[in-house]
Amino acid sequence: MAIATRTGRRRRRRKGRTIPRRYPALRLRKRRSSDSRCHLYLFVGNHGSVSSSPTDATSLDPTRTWVIDGGPQVPSLPSDPLPTLVIAADIGYQHARALGLSVDVVVGDFDSLASDEPLLTDPGLIIERHPQDKDVSDLALALRFAWNTGATSVDVLTGGEGRLDHLVVGLMLIANTENIDQRIVTHCGASRAMALKPGKPFDLDVVSGSWLTLLALGGDTRVSTSGLRWDLAASDEISSFSSLGLSNEVVGRPVITVQQGILLVVVTSRDG
Repeated sequence: MAIATRTGRRRRRRKGRTIPRRYPALRLRKRRSSDSRCHLYLFVGNHGSVSSSPTDATSLDPTRTWVIDGGPQVPSLPSDPLPTLVIAADIGYQHARALGLSVDVVVGDFDSLASDEPLLTDPGLIIERHPQDKDVSDLALALRFAWNTGATSVDVLTGGEGRLDHLVVGLMLIANTENIDQRIVTHCGASRAMALKPGKPFDLDVVSGSWLTLLALGGDTRVSTSGLRWDLAASDEISSFSSLGLSNEVVGRPVITVQQGILLVVVTSRDG
């Protein structure tokens, strides 16, 4: 009987140990702004993917997207209709505010934007922060954000000046493999730039008398034009980085057709 009693205790203890403990469910706290959109604050590693939450992306309207570039100079406002989506590249946030624009997204490593900038208190602002040791520029990240949001056309506003390498890379970006198939117009003062490839139309409204420059960016570039003072035929070849296409003049409605290669088109109004 004593053995049976001890065995029964062990069974009771064993049974007691198998009863799972119950813990209260964890409650995750979410910060919300007065705007219907959530704040998105990301620190993305150099090796990680750059993307925004689909929930946040659906609240943005990329119909007319402007990207405000950084640099020391505040850009000029184009005469186009106002944007439905404004993305600032780093200190471009301050430029956008100086222009009276409401910023929706700030992208960059924040090496130029003052550390005490009160942008985190801006209701509904989406912030995508990247490390300073990265392989792409803030402008490139801002363009990538625009495509991920569903934009099909982007106007980049830059004030120029500052570092020459930043200005050159900013123009080269619109012609790289990630962006050449997209419609991007870069505005800098009285000038606008587009990158073209075979099958991609030149659709800017240009006033007669404007200067128009054609720059070949790689390989043997062949292009035909009409509406210019010195038109090119399809058999004409523009060598890479040649000055052959510099400072042509618009005398009619310009038509530019690229048969081969990548072409950067820069239009500058004489009226400023």
